[in-house]
Amino acid sequence: MKIGLVGYGYWGKIILDNLARLGYNDITICELNDIDWMELGRKYKQVKSYKKLKCDKVFIITPTTTHYEIVKYFLNNGVDVFCEKPLTLSSGECDMLYKYKSQLFVDWIFTYHPAVWKIKEIISKKGKPKNIVANRLNYGPERFDVSARWDLASHDVSILNYILQSNPDSVNWIDFKRNNTSVMNDSAIGILKYDGTTAQINASWEYGKKDRLFEIEFNDGTFLIWDDVNKKLECNFEKIEYENSSPLHNSINGFLNGQSNEIETKEITKVLEI
Repeated sequence: MKIGLVGYGYWGKIILDNLARLGYNDITICELNDIDWMELGRKYKQVKSYKKLKCDKVFIITPTTTHYEIVKYFLNNGVDVFCEKPLTLSSGECDMLYKYKSQLFVDWIFTYHPAVWKIKEIISKKGKPKNIVANRLNYGPERFDVSARWDLASHDVSILNYILQSNPDSVNWIDFKRNNTSVMNDSAIGILKYDGTTAQINASWEYGKKDRLFEIEFNDGTFLIWDDVNKKLECNFEKIEYENSSPLHNSINGFLNGQSNEIETKEITKVLEI
């Protein structure tokens, strides 16, 4: 299988490393800048234009504003696409990209996280939660092409839709800047109303510490808390074990094994563009 990788920045390097860990080595990197092959430690092929890539499947890890044209090019040429989230910034463009016959997979990585699988399993047994609060806060890196809503809060929308198995009935977003010099809105608060569940998302890359806390309150008064920074899942202070597997490996394997997540991606995009 010939694999292409478009974009060799921070996340592109992580994708390449994980592809190698999974045993894939016939990879061509598309990157405008020179690659430090000594640092990489492995000689892959390189091209500087994505239109020169010859591959069966391609991973697109570029700024969101470039996704539509690059994804469309590969789909139109019969190449299966794995695209970094978010796919596009509009549901109209999203719909257009899913009209092609080739496979299109968007990396909603937390829907492949074993802790999230366990949360979904618990909810299916206990019933719908009363309230959910999701914090996705940290200091940097600043994004220049998308806001915190699209960059950070999008992860929590994907988790909420997945564990609740539905779309919100109503959505309200507040986008703002904690740092007035930020190019994009660096912070967002979302209030999502699902059937029987109210969810609040707090997202920012201008926050003094890293906080990845997901708190779920059930109608019987119990709390399920997932602390992704410290890798802990607890219900009323009782530790809950979950599978120890890489969500990124799960996501990549899903794509390479032929999965698509069209409905999921379209629903998330609609929630974010409101």
